[in-house]
Amino acid sequence: MKKIEAVIRKEKFPDVDLALKNIGVGGLTVLDAKGRGRSELTVTYYARGKWSYTTDYLNRVIVVIVVADSFVDKAVEAILKSASTKSLGDGKIFISPLENAIDIGTGEIDGCALESPSV
Repeated sequence: MKKIEAVIRKEKFPDVDLALKNIGVGGLTVLDAKGRGRSELTVTYYARGKWSYTTDYLNRVIVVIVVADSFVDKAVEAILKSASTKSLGDGKIFISPLENAIDIGTGEIDGCALESPSV
């Protein structure tokens, strides 16, 4: 099993969610986040330009899914296609090995604990 964490633009989340549903990802976790990277910072002007505020951190969403090893490429491709705007600041995808998964309600372990039909 692998854990995939995708840090994406907030406005791209509906597209990513739909793409993951379409390939059969049964469940996911979504976290609101703020972060900075190489993209340009946003400057907001107030009072007809008399004051300005530079945003140090940009709003992002972290999407976390767990899939079978054989399903990783398909999930990553779905995220890449749906989250990309072809510009700096689109985000990152992190893939980590996952040793165990346990469903708290049923006690099922590993593949049986995941809703995804791909496991």
